[in-house]
Amino acid sequence: MKTKRNIVTVLAVLIAAIGFATEKVKMNVIPLGSEKALVAFNAENPTNFEVTIKNDLSEMVYYYKSKKAEQAYREKFDFSNLDDGKYFLCVNYGNKSLNSELTVTKKEVQAGPVYQSMEPYFSQKGNKLNVSFLNSAQKPVYINIYRDEEHVTGAKLGRDFTIQKCVNLSNLEEGKYKVVLSDWYGEHSCEVQI
Repeated sequence: MKTKRNIVTVLAVLIAAIGFATEKVKMNVIPLGSEKALVAFNAENPTNFEVTIKNDLSEMVYYYKSKKAEQAYREKFDFSNLDDGKYFLCVNYGNKSLNSELTVTKKEVQAGPVYQSMEPYFSQKGNKLNVSFLNSAQKPVYINIYRDEEHVTGAKLGRDFTIQKCVNLSNLEEGKYKVVLSDWYGEHSCEVQI
């Protein structure tokens, strides 16, 4: 009986993994003339999502959040009012995101390759915060802790493809804190209570 239950569990995990591997979600960035681009997002099934564009200082220059689950999103962007430079496009859906680096000049808009990433997993047990993150960009990842919008502490987590860290919170005073994990594509946050 136990063997039968184990086989059913293994089959369920395999089916879920196959579903993740064959998920059909796409994002395209198509330049339209010198300072315009079309951003198109398509999902196999309707999903709630957020679209953000940030500059290289992580300042938000565009934000959209779907009000209901949608299968497609298409938006023409006019970058003529923006300074030349690097911008970061992110479509966040569920616990995943699609990301691309945009280079904007007065002559053209160039889009880098689209990378899929997973949202980090945060788990607090007492005064320990476990952080798991799949760093697909393999660029530096940082964690910072804030209380009442004031920076309390931070650390570099590395640039490995898989990041598994345990953050000791025992030296913090009692209260509510915001934990922000920053990677190449943006920021991910959670709240913890000490």
